[in-house]
Amino acid sequence: MTDSEDWDRDVVEPVLRVLHQAGVAVTADVVATNLDAVLDDAPTAVEVDAALAELDEDNFVRPFADTDDYYVITDRGSGHVSNELDEEGFGFVN
Repeated sequence: MTDSEDWDRDVVEPVLRVLHQAGVAVTADVVATNLDAVLDDAPTAVEVDAALAELDEDNFVRPFADTDDYYVITDRGSGHVSNELDEEGFGFVN
């Protein structure tokens, strides 16, 4: 497994899961806070922001309205979570 694949598994997939479970537009800080609540080695807000940029490029998430601060998951991203990631994963923390 490459470093890139490790990073995807460790940061990108949890970010997608939080956005999928949130069901609303959230910021990188909100995602990072949720991940910090459920993961022992949670990514930082900077790492989450980088993951969101990568996910945006791949059409798994998109900026909400005309802002770069809030993101929502796309249908493609939701499909990936539903089909590829463990359904028993952690939940969104309010």
